[in-house]
Amino acid sequence: MVEKSKIQPIEFLWLGLYGFAGFSLELILGMVVGLFQKEGLSISMNGALTAVLWFGAAYLLARYAKNKFGFDLFEIRKTPESKALLLIVGLVLLIIAVSTFGFGGFKPIVEFNGDLQQSVPAFIFRNIYYLAETGLIVVTVAFGQAFFEQQFSLSEKFPTGGLFLALTWGLMHFLLQGFFGGLYTIFFSLAAGCIFVLCKKDIRWAYLFVAIAFIL
Repeated sequence: MVEKSKIQPIEFLWLGLYGFAGFSLELILGMVVGLFQKEGLSISMNGALTAVLWFGAAYLLARYAKNKFGFDLFEIRKTPESKALLLIVGLVLLIIAVSTFGFGGFKPIVEFNGDLQQSVPAFIFRNIYYLAETGLIVVTVAFGQAFFEQQFSLSEKFPTGGLFLALTWGLMHFLLQGFFGGLYTIFFSLAAGCIFVLCKKDIRWAYLFVAIAFIL
């Protein structure tokens, strides 16, 4: 195992890129399923299987980083200070406000009454899907943050992990969801990076707040 202080920045870059690559597992799943059945998977089944893949990818990356480099994503850090918590809550509310505007209503309600056709199981699995995606989001942010800090000797106060997420996962959404979908994802990425930094880079707190913002 490499000493934490001797980890090369490029290793964090690769880990961040692996995290970004993990998002494509949903597309790979769709292609594999398409080889065997034309109608594809139900919303519930697709959400469940994708969640398993994403949770698995996030876990394996975290485990690899700890075992190989001694970089523990789950290292206990300080609880965010009161002022930081206020800023975090403000960011979460801002994200919810933007998504509410973009969805034309409160996101969970719009989804429940829309594409999910009021199916309770589908709604539940969709939110498990979001929780799994959040896992990959915060893992990718954490590795991106570590890369920029070490490569360019930047302060921990700069949300560079969010910038890394925006340049990867965010830009990808311009192709997947069009201009406005990509623009929102860039905004969300940068906000998630700010939340991560405000949480003192404690992935537990960051996951909690990013998940709330992502689901709502």
